[in-house]
Amino acid sequence: MENILQFFLLFPILGFLISVFLPEKKEKLISGIAFSTVFIQFLGIVLFSVIWIWNDSPDLNLKETTIFRTSHYEFFIDFYFDRITAVYLFVGALLTSMITTYSRYYLHREKGYKRFFTTVLFFFFGYNLAILSGNFETLFIGWEIIGISSFLLIAFYRERYLPVKNAFKVFSIYRIGDVGLLLTMWASHHLFHENITFMKLNNYELVNEHLQNHSLIGVFIALCLACAAAAKSAQIPFSSWLPRAMEGPTPSSAIFYGSLSVHLGVFLMLRTFPFWEHQTSMRFAIGLMGLTTSIMSSLMARVQSSVKSQIAYSSISQIGIIFIEIALGLEVLALIHFAGNAFLRTYQLLVSPSVVSYLIREQFYTFQPKSEKDNFFLPRKIKNTLYVL
Repeated sequence: MENILQFFLLFPILGFLISVFLPEKKEKLISGIAFSTVFIQFLGIVLFSVIWIWNDSPDLNLKETTIFRTSHYEFFIDFYFDRITAVYLFVGALLTSMITTYSRYYLHREKGYKRFFTTVLFFFFGYNLAILSGNFETLFIGWEIIGISSFLLIAFYRERYLPVKNAFKVFSIYRIGDVGLLLTMWASHHLFHENITFMKLNNYELVNEHLQNHSLIGVFIALCLACAAAAKSAQIPFSSWLPRAMEGPTPSSAIFYGSLSVHLGVFLMLRTFPFWEHQTSMRFAIGLMGLTTSIMSSLMARVQSSVKSQIAYSSISQIGIIFIEIALGLEVLALIHFAGNAFLRTYQLLVSPSVVSYLIREQFYTFQPKSEKDNFFLPRKIKNTLYVL
C-alpha cells in the first residue's frame, strides 16, 4: 500500500499543469478541470482509506527518492500515512471540491478567473504534499507552496492597495513560521545525526535516548515547532494576520483561512506530539498559549464591524482550544474538533455575502422610524438628534 501514496500527488500537479495552459476565456473548461481533479482525488482518498482501515490501519512509510547525499547528511523525499493524514486528506479534498463548485458561479466573468483556479490547484498540491510528508524536509516544501498560494490569493485584487498591503503583511508573518521550521530541521539533524522521519519520532526509546543528554536541544526544537505552528495558525502573538487575510475572494478566504491553511499549525503539533509529549513545561506553555488566544480572540470577535472579521476571530478562538486539546494529549478529540471547525467556518464564510445582502435589504425596505410616542421618554438632546436625522 505504501507505493500508492505517491499517486495522491499526481492528480493535483497534473490538474495544475493542464490549467496553466488552458485559454483564459474557457471558464467552463477551467473550472471543470479544477473540480474533476479535486473530486477524483477525493474518491481516491475515500477508497484508499476504506482499504487501509480494512487492513487494521497500519502506519505506512515510503522513502520516495534521495535528492542530495553527503557523508553526514541525506536529503530525501519521504511520505507517511496514519490516522492524522487520513483525516486531513479527507477534509481537504472534500472542502476543496465544494469550494471549486461554489467558485464556478461566484467568480463568473471575474477578471483573473483562470488565475484563481490555477492558484487553488497549486495550493491543493502543496497541501497534499505537506499532509503526506514523512519528514521535515518534505513538509517544508509543501509548507512553502501553501504560503505562496496564500500570498497570491490575498492579493487577488492586485489593482487595489489594501489587498496587496495585507498580502505582504501575511507573507512577512509566514516567514517567521518558516524560520521556526528551518531551525527545527537544523537542530533535529544535530540531535539525531540523521534526517529523522515522523515514523521514527513515534519510537519512544529512540527519542528518549537522544533527549536524556541533550534536553536543552529538545526544548529548543519544541519552542521552534510551537513558533512555527503559532504563526501558521494565527495564535498569539501572531493573531492579527488572519482578519487581514480576508481581503481575497470569499472562496479563497473559506478554503485558506477558515478551513485548511489555518489548521496547518495544528497538524504540525499533532505530527510532532510524540517528540515533546514528555516535556511538561512545553505542554503547559502550548496549552497556555491556546487558552490566552481563545479568550482574547473570542472577546475581539464581539466588537468587529465586518462579518469576515468576526468569523476570523471565532476561528482563531476555536483553534486555540484545539491547541489545548493537543497539549492535554487528546489527539482524537483534536482531529474531530479540526474537522468540525473547518466545515463550520467554510459554511459561514461562503454564506457571509448573502447574510450581508439580506441585512442591507432588510434595513432599506423594512425600516420603521420611531413614532412620537416611542420617543416620549427619551431625553431632550436625543429627541432633537432623532428629529434632525
